[in-house]
Amino acid sequence: MADIPLGRADYHRTVAREARVQTLNRFFEQNPVLVKALTALISRPALRRWLAVGEGPIRGVYSQPGSFSDALFVVSGIEWYRIDKTGVTTLLTGDLLPGTGNVSMAGTGTIGTGSTAVPEFMYLADGHNLWLYTEKGFAKGTIAGSPAAGDVIRVGSMYYQFTAGSVDAGAPAGTVGNPWLIKHSFSVPLSWQHFAWALGSGGIPGTDYSTALTENPDARTSTVDLAAVTIRAHVSGVAGNAVTTTETGAGIAWGTGTLTGGGAGNVTIVETPDDVGPISVGYCASYVVVIPAQGKGINGRFWWINPGETTIDPLDFATAERAPDPVFAVVVFGDQFWLPGSNTAEVWYFTGNIDSPVLRLQGVTFDRGTWAGAAIAVKESMIIVDSDGGVFQISGGLKRISNPSIEERIRKSIAYQASRGL
Repeated sequence: MADIPLGRADYHRTVAREARVQTLNRFFEQNPVLVKALTALISRPALRRWLAVGEGPIRGVYSQPGSFSDALFVVSGIEWYRIDKTGVTTLLTGDLLPGTGNVSMAGTGTIGTGSTAVPEFMYLADGHNLWLYTEKGFAKGTIAGSPAAGDVIRVGSMYYQFTAGSVDAGAPAGTVGNPWLIKHSFSVPLSWQHFAWALGSGGIPGTDYSTALTENPDARTSTVDLAAVTIRAHVSGVAGNAVTTTETGAGIAWGTGTLTGGGAGNVTIVETPDDVGPISVGYCASYVVVIPAQGKGINGRFWWINPGETTIDPLDFATAERAPDPVFAVVVFGDQFWLPGSNTAEVWYFTGNIDSPVLRLQGVTFDRGTWAGAAIAVKESMIIVDSDGGVFQISGGLKRISNPSIEERIRKSIAYQASRGL
C-alpha cells in the first residue's frame, strides 16, 4: 500500500509557487506505535458558543483568578461588560471611544481586611483613557459653568479661588480665609484645566496655581470637559459621599452639596500625566504598570500606580534603557514584567525600596523587536512575533518556533495592517 504523506501543519509558500496544504482542527504529534509513519494527527476540540456580548467587535477578554470572583471582563465595541461565572452580564460603561483596536486590562486583589481594606480594582487601557472599575465605587461630582475671577470652590477640606492677579498674593493656604489661588483665564476650558491641575498638583506651581499648593486629600480629578470638571473621592466606598462640594459664584455650580454615588459599583477615569492615553496595563507585585502611547519624547516610558492607590503620580515613571525604541505593551511574569518594543525586549522588577522602587534586570535584554500587539505570556515563557514575521519563545533564551511558511503568512498580515493604518 502506498504511503501517503500527511501535512503536519498549514503550509503555504507563494514565493515558491507550491501547493497549499491545510490542516483544519488537527495538531501533529509523534506516535511510535499506531501507524507506520510513527505520527498522528489529533483532532482539536471545537469551541462552544456561550454568550453573545454587545454589538462587537470583541476587542478584549480578561479574567484574573482571585479577583472579582473570577468574573470575565469583555470589551465589545465601545462597551465594557462584566460577566459572572453564572452568565449574568452587567454593562459597566458604554462610553469608550470608538475603535477596533485591542484593549488591555489588569485586575488587582483586595489589600488588607475589615473596614479599612482596599477593594479590588479593574483597569482598562483603550489607547485614549485609563478606566477604573470597582464594586465599592467612588463618589463623584461635577462642577460646571463659566468661572469668574473671585469665585471660590470648596472640595472637602480645601478651598480654591480663581484670580486674575498673582497666584501667590497674600498667604494662600487652602483655608476658607486664605484659599489656594488658581489662575483665571478668559478661556473657560483653560480655567477649568487650572482647577483640575490644582486638585492633583499637576500643571506648573506658581503659574497655574499657588506655589505652596498641595494635593487635595479628599478628591481627585476624573475628567475635564470644555465647561466642566468631574471629580471623584480619593477613597472608594460610602465614605466619599461625605466630601463637601460648594461654590460661591453666579456662573458655576455643583449638582449637589457633596459627592454622591459612593459604595455602588461604578466606573471612573484615572487622570494620566499630560493627558497621554495609555495603551497597556499590567499587575505586578501589587503595583499596576501603565504604558502610555509612545512617541513625542516618551518612547520607552512607563508609569506605575502604587499598591492600594488609584492615581498616577507624574514622578512615578521610568524609561526602558537598552534602546530608545517605543514600547508596545507590558507582559507580566510572576514578580517581573517585560517591556517588548520595536527593537528590544527588557525585563524589569519592583524592588520594594522606596528610593528606587523599580529596576531593570541586568543582563537580560533581547535585541529583537516585536510586532505591536503580538507579545503574550504562555505559562513560564513569552511568545513574540517580530517585524519579519518570525515567532520566538523567550524562556531563559530565545528560541524560534515558527517555520518559513508561517512567517510568510504573518508578513502578509503585517503588510496588510500597515496598509490600512491599523
